[in-house]
Amino acid sequence: MQIPDDLPAPSTEHLRLVLAVDLGLLAIAERIRQHWTSHAASVGLSTAQVKVLLLMEPGGAVPMRSLAARLDYDASNFSTLVDRLERRGAVERRADPADRRVRALALTREGERLREGFWRGLIEDPGPLAPLEPGDLRALAGLLAALGVSPDAGVTAKRQRHSADA
Repeated sequence: MQIPDDLPAPSTEHLRLVLAVDLGLLAIAERIRQHWTSHAASVGLSTAQVKVLLLMEPGGAVPMRSLAARLDYDASNFSTLVDRLERRGAVERRADPADRRVRALALTREGERLREGFWRGLIEDPGPLAPLEPGDLRALAGLLAALGVSPDAGVTAKRQRHSADA
């Protein structure tokens, strides 16, 4: 990102470095977003649709309101998104057994297939991080952890679930 000349420069060398890192992280975040978008498109989904499917578990049902809140989506926009997934045959709306007034979403077999197809393509393609060597990736993971981001928490939890199933 190019900073306009009319904006003030950071007041210290430390803040200049912070700005440089901020801008670099924004640039890589955009590349990663494009990487996810590409993999979503390869299975015929939008990134928003993929996010919904990834929050769902096969065999379960999640209240729509809960999913919308977790994704920080407006209820009407979320309904439109769900309508598209439903037309694709990826999800179905169900009455929540605990409260029949609440609508819950469940993955269909097609939804499971799309979710799995997206995920398999994504995890087998290092995308924008491909140039990094294993040591560099470990260092980056350590830096992210120092910033309070647990980069491998989801992977570790999934690995533990799969080894328990074996």
